[in-house]
Amino acid sequence: MSNVNIVVGLSGVGKSTVLEEAMKLSTEEYEIINYGDRMLDLAMEKGLVESRDEIKDISSEEQKKIQKQAAESIVEDAEDGKIIVDTHAAIKTPHGFLPGLPKWTIENLEPEHIVILDASAQEIYDRSTSDQGRNREHEKVEEIDLYRTVAREMAAAGSVLTGAYLKTIENKSGQAQQAAQELVSVLEE
Repeated sequence: MSNVNIVVGLSGVGKSTVLEEAMKLSTEEYEIINYGDRMLDLAMEKGLVESRDEIKDISSEEQKKIQKQAAESIVEDAEDGKIIVDTHAAIKTPHGFLPGLPKWTIENLEPEHIVILDASAQEIYDRSTSDQGRNREHEKVEEIDLYRTVAREMAAAGSVLTGAYLKTIENKSGQAQQAAQELVSVLEE
């Protein structure tokens, strides 16, 4: 059985909140690793970026190298316990969408579950525009619908490549606790 589970969702869907609540409810011990943070650390070490929001602006070739290195370091961490990778299935860049979990990354991680945390495009837009802490990249509700579709398709492709279970959990406004309970039941089944 794999020690790695992956939770994906667009910025503004509430991944951090749901994961935090799920860890309070869980009877298991999980280390949550934010894939973007791991990539940021590597990109900063190389002097490529100064902030997280700059990662999407580096060349796709360099992003791919960083993704691979991040996956390798996460696999090493999974040897010591159960890991939940908090990440994005798709990354919107100026060049188009880039898979957040490309073949070499998802196959290296060998997840047991890929969980898509989702909400309506309007809810994601509303949450994103109220978060002044980061550039959340969502300018129009219609663009979020496309982004959600691409991300779901990329997550499903990851399931096909690895044989991981694929589950979608809705995180409706004001119901993060319910989404967290559903996540725990998926992880601990």
